[in-house]
Amino acid sequence: MVAVEAKKEKGRLGSLLVKRLLGRILIDGRFVTKKDLDRSLMLQKETNRQLGEVLVGMGALDTRDLEAVLSIQKDLANPRDAVKLAAGTRHMLGELLLEAKYISRRDLESVLEEQKETGEKIGELLLRRGLLTGKELKTVLAFQRRQSASNPDEGRLRLGELLVATDEITRAQLDDALRKQKHSNRKIGEILVEEGYIKPQQIARTLKLQHKLVTAALIASLSLASAAIPRKAHAVEPSQKTGSAKVMVTAHVLPYVKLTIIKQSAALVITNTDIARGYVDVPAASRIEVKNNNPAGCLIVFEGLGGPMNFIKGVHVKGGGRDVYIESAGWVTQPFARAPVAIDLSYRFVLAKDAQPGTYAWPLNISARPV
Repeated sequence: MVAVEAKKEKGRLGSLLVKRLLGRILIDGRFVTKKDLDRSLMLQKETNRQLGEVLVGMGALDTRDLEAVLSIQKDLANPRDAVKLAAGTRHMLGELLLEAKYISRRDLESVLEEQKETGEKIGELLLRRGLLTGKELKTVLAFQRRQSASNPDEGRLRLGELLVATDEITRAQLDDALRKQKHSNRKIGEILVEEGYIKPQQIARTLKLQHKLVTAALIASLSLASAAIPRKAHAVEPSQKTGSAKVMVTAHVLPYVKLTIIKQSAALVITNTDIARGYVDVPAASRIEVKNNNPAGCLIVFEGLGGPMNFIKGVHVKGGGRDVYIESAGWVTQPFARAPVAIDLSYRFVLAKDAQPGTYAWPLNISARPV
């Protein structure tokens, strides 16, 4: 009876580890924009086609990129497999967290300043400030170590393996290049080009693909790092009187958060007056509803600045009694509440000197994740 109940519990909790949604991976890796994804989801409902097929048909996604993403999708269901996909040039801890949009540049600069005074490790400072959890720090450090692994056979997203997987070179050509690399300090790409196996532009294209896939793997590993692992079921010693045994199954409840956008301004209007004073205020531009079951609360994440909106230096987001300044991305902490919480958000966009008057698509995306 104990074994049966434990097996049922393990199966029930194990089923929570489902594959990461394709749209989420494509956004994480910057393969597509949020606008293209939203449009493709609408078309998918109308046509009943696969999401990837719709995006390729729209011209928003390359077929090779889609195939590469699909090949790693199953590995992004748990943090251990996602970490194993780490590849490319080894990055500093702060750079990785910036790439994953887990901290803002302003946060990193502040931490680095404090590090100069205290001599503490960046990870310790991030933990103390509540910008990272212990599991998230452990995961990103493991990811960092994998990037600097010396064994070229490790990691399906290493450049050589990715070139073979995308049919840019053959396995025999890669093996030949790897043999030659052992006797030199040259990069694998340089050897492949020198041997005439591939052209520099193919290397550049594959490096770009590698960066996107690795970024998606990094974000997946971090977002899954806080998901609790269920404890095993165990039996209490049987009672001498009854001869029966009690089954005690304990499990952590996985953090859950849902954000619903009730109202959202569709456009940002900038006038000459706004440019002259250096900012534009947009009061009550968003109304959101947040539900979460985590006693530690959740994070409301704002991202999207930069790119075509590079004339916006940053934005003050005000709501729920809090004020946060965002450059490329940032968040506010939302405390736990048993009932759904509605929040009205107002914004002050700080403009650069080269800002031009006009009507622009709303630049910020809002999402939420567990603390």
